[in-house]
Amino acid sequence: MAAMATKFIALVLSMSSLSTGFILPGAQLSTKPVVPSHCWNMMLTSGAVDNSCTNLMEAAPMSSSLASSYAIRIYPSNNIEGECNELKWALHSLSHWEQSNQGEGTLALRALSDCAQLDGRADAVCTLTCQWTQSDLADPSLVHSNADACCWSINVAAVEEDEIVPRELVCVLSRIMVQSVATSQIASKVREKETLLRITLPLLEGEGCQQMLLSDLFPTDERGLPNNSGVRHLFTPLNSQHANMEIVDMVNQQGRVLGSLPRPYIHTWNILHRGIGMIVSKDVDIFKAFKSGKTPEVYVHQRTSTKRIFPSLFDMFVGGVSSSGEDAQWTAAREVAEELGLKRALDALENKQEDQRINPLSEELFQCTVCTSYNRCVVSMFTYTCDTALESITWQEEEVAWGDYVPYDIVTLAGEMSIDRLVEKGVWPGSGCHNEESVNDANDAQQESTIEELKNKYGNNNQPWDTWDFVPDGLLVWEAWESFLRREGYNDDPIAEGQLKAKQTKDVDLVARTIADDRRS
Repeated sequence: MAAMATKFIALVLSMSSLSTGFILPGAQLSTKPVVPSHCWNMMLTSGAVDNSCTNLMEAAPMSSSLASSYAIRIYPSNNIEGECNELKWALHSLSHWEQSNQGEGTLALRALSDCAQLDGRADAVCTLTCQWTQSDLADPSLVHSNADACCWSINVAAVEEDEIVPRELVCVLSRIMVQSVATSQIASKVREKETLLRITLPLLEGEGCQQMLLSDLFPTDERGLPNNSGVRHLFTPLNSQHANMEIVDMVNQQGRVLGSLPRPYIHTWNILHRGIGMIVSKDVDIFKAFKSGKTPEVYVHQRTSTKRIFPSLFDMFVGGVSSSGEDAQWTAAREVAEELGLKRALDALENKQEDQRINPLSEELFQCTVCTSYNRCVVSMFTYTCDTALESITWQEEEVAWGDYVPYDIVTLAGEMSIDRLVEKGVWPGSGCHNEESVNDANDAQQESTIEELKNKYGNNNQPWDTWDFVPDGLLVWEAWESFLRREGYNDDPIAEGQLKAKQTKDVDLVARTIADDRRS
């Protein structure tokens, strides 16, 4: 019943990887080029940057993240000399932010936005405390070189209140805290010294001590090659099989990396992590098509009925999770090559062809935070232009039942109708809003009229697109994409403008981050 004007956007568009400011929908967005940073080396992933290590807890003294049914408030503590020697992660139950008429995604996003501003340990169900001190190097044989080596002790302890937090979750988060402290606080103090870490951590039963070199906790070695040995060592006592799986990053509300962990834990505990989303257009750059007044065609596919998650649902995006230390653009190039067989972007990056006229993959456009009951991800958004004279889409039959290029206006309306059906069923992860019934009727009438116009224009082509049900995560990203286009001036449709004004009147927190695309300037 309700059209897109009747939904809140269960997403967060972020303004800058270094900014914590909140703005409401419709406020002016920054177009200053920014890229995500990682707490491992505190350097931006491109551009002229300072190579020195930046202290994450000085740059962002309070932040937040999400895991399981908890919002996590992250804040440091100083000793009497004013030095930071303690990091606290306070877990707050998401029920603290519950309101009527909102989905689980909107609930999590509200908590993510508000949690960093809570005072002290107010209402925390569990507080993890990580302390670190320099200690004697009792066994010099544990380091490669005795000269100018040092040792630091790190201890993590958990204090629970009334609610019992799952022990495995406590163990997982403790190991993320260790990485955050080691690669920011301790690394900034020891500089080039070889450093041994003596770490005391919670185990599934009791606690244990592990030792490793500080350098093993960075995602790349001195040659720039992937290195996850320290992370795997940290998690082996919890599950030796998980420790051998892909390593991915947990992030805070700004998309900054807190630490890394085996991928199964991301899904088990619904931990906030990094990923990408991408729209693939046919032959013409999607922004050039918009500028010329043409309707671009974008790739849509249907998942097979045998998929464990969302069988038979449709999606208008290519998506995937970033591996630990992997730049978002590399993730996008890898995913489109793996999922659709489109390899020109990956070839361009591997051959260091930075000219966007050669690389069909855009630069990062914006980031949005998408939350559902099963997935929480800071998504970096890209576009890909498939030149059908040079390459063609191929997919794995066990993954995709159908796929084709679809006119953009059909995808827009099909997505809108899919959201309507989720709202009516009460399973939309975003948040509905209460509009006058007459407004709903007017929107429904306009929608029916548009359906007929598009069917007359394109025909059904044996695809009943007005009944397509899309993956909810993709629909949340689609709303972020549509919002980005409006703010960049690409969507001048009067109906869409009306929907935007309706959204602007709603009390929804929106953090904004936009990355300018050089091709559109």
